Amino acid sequence: MEKYSEVLGLPVICVENGKKVGVVKNIIFCPKKKKLLAFLLECKSYEFSKKIILTEDIINIGKDAVIIDEENTLKALRKVKNSDEFIDEGEMLGLRVYSKNGEYMGVVKDVLFDYKNNSIEGVELSDGLLQDIVKGRNILPFIGKVEFGEDIILVDRDAVEEIMETGGGLKNIINDN
Repeated sequence: MEKYSEVLGLPVICVENGKKVGVVKNIIFCPKKKKLLAFLLECKSYEFSKKIILTEDIINIGKDAVIIDEENTLKALRKVKNSDEFIDEGEMLGLRVYSKNGEYMGVVKDVLFDYKNNSIEGVELSDGLLQDIVKGRNILPFIGKVEFGEDIILVDRDAVEEIMETGGGLKNIINDN
């Protein structure tokens, strides 16, 4: 499983010619389908059209680079933007998360995904800066029914029961020592 924040800024390297073809600038998600669509690249400054890599064209994502097979798998964003897959494309970061019991869970600060299955597996939640410092952030896996609105995510009780602490925060550091 990969994290949005850890993939941003990685170079994209082509196996065919060993060339760096760009850097991951953003990841395009389809929240309603819980899918990962493509990686938006920052390419050379003289290229005017934005380039993307569809997830099926990625061979591997390592901790230091994203590996693709051929340079011709890069596509112009403007050419695929109006396709059926990209119609429900949307942002994940900053969405507020609530349980179906009406409990506020936090704000999405990171997204966990599986690029091999093109699926969004869960989100990392922040409950405010002070709580992040004291307790650390929580990971909310997308288990059960998850509904996406324009600015909120509504999750089932099953997901709330499976929430995990990331192990960060001063409280956990002090308890470990």
